[in-house]
Amino acid sequence: MKKTARLFTSFLFTLTIQAQIGGTATYRFLSLSPSAFQTSLGGKQFVSTGYDIMQNFGNPALIDSTQNGIIGLNYANHLTDINYGQAGYVFHLPETGYLFAGIHYLNYGKFIAADDTGEKTGTFTASESALYAGYAYRFNERWSAGLNLKWIHSVLASYRSEGIAFDLGISYRHNGNEVALVFRNAGRQITTYNGTREALPFEIDLTYAKLLEHAPIRLYITLENLQKPRIAFINTARDQTDPNGNIQHENITIIHHIFRHIITGVEIFPRKRLNLRLGFNFRRAAELGLKDINFSSGFSAGLGIRLNRFALHYGYGQYHFAGNTHLIGLNIFLNAKQKN
Repeated sequence: MKKTARLFTSFLFTLTIQAQIGGTATYRFLSLSPSAFQTSLGGKQFVSTGYDIMQNFGNPALIDSTQNGIIGLNYANHLTDINYGQAGYVFHLPETGYLFAGIHYLNYGKFIAADDTGEKTGTFTASESALYAGYAYRFNERWSAGLNLKWIHSVLASYRSEGIAFDLGISYRHNGNEVALVFRNAGRQITTYNGTREALPFEIDLTYAKLLEHAPIRLYITLENLQKPRIAFINTARDQTDPNGNIQHENITIIHHIFRHIITGVEIFPRKRLNLRLGFNFRRAAELGLKDINFSSGFSAGLGIRLNRFALHYGYGQYHFAGNTHLIGLNIFLNAKQKN
């Protein structure tokens, strides 16, 4: 088994070794928040909620027996007319364990087609989807590891592409502390849009969560995109012009690079039927904020309500003064033991 694990790890890392941020990779929809829980805590928190199986889209190491028979649904009203959603289910196979199956779908909407002269020629659509199959192995009560296999399909007008990708997750839980290390979207295009092979949005993220001992509060911190230490870039919206007409760009320091890796969050009443959540994404605030407009870019909020047969989640993420994201999640408990 150790030899198999080493071979798999070597294969995983050789699939993609380049740091990919922003517009440097294709299939960017794979980096969108897969759950209202994550959205409300800043966009990337890969630890367990106890029953929200939508977390498996980001960290397959969370798949376990407590999720057996849970159906998860998620719908997101993203920027402009973009909508996306996920659906997932965890089931048990005898002598195999607990498996996760899911689909992630994004619809960009309808566009007007025109020729080189600007003459309208009709309309076209664009959409992307990924099918997930996940499995986790629990070493003991504290440690687990999981793998998601994803088949990706993308249609952008008349251009089509297929790809394959993997997520590898490692989780540790003990005494109110939880750590998750995830390697996301390692893979490659199988067929390209126009003959040019593009990289996938590979990233390495690390989440730590702490349940306070004497207060109903859980604290979260994620270090995102660890595969690229120097992540900050100059935001031209913050350029300044001196009296002589010279443009002065913002000064990017090592502190800027460090903080743009950080996402923080707090959850109140994490073990009760009502959860309140707040988050802040430093990189989103720095990259999408405008110099003279204060609109709280980077902040997020949400809540979760647990009832006998289902749980509802809502997440709100502030991206830009021109748009934000609302996510609604639903978990349905088919197992009688979970309806409490």
